[in-house]
Amino acid sequence: MDGVKVLLFGAAADRAGTRQTELPVDDGATLGDLWSALADRHPGLTPMRDTIAFAVNGEYARAEDKVSPGDEVALLPPVSGG
Repeated sequence: MDGVKVLLFGAAADRAGTRQTELPVDDGATLGDLWSALADRHPGLTPMRDTIAFAVNGEYARAEDKVSPGDEVALLPPVSGG
């Protein structure tokens, strides 16, 4: 079981206390599975679940999209301002 690199930005990095981590993934794992593992490791992220966006290897992705070992996943908090 190899891992994916997870990059955290903005409030997500603040809540997790890190800007980068690595998590193991099984074959067939989804972003939703990865989110569950990440929230278990960094419970402060849990309230952000409904507002966070994901990108896999630089492309926006949804929770049901697959992730594979070696992928780079970014957690993107909502953008605000005007």
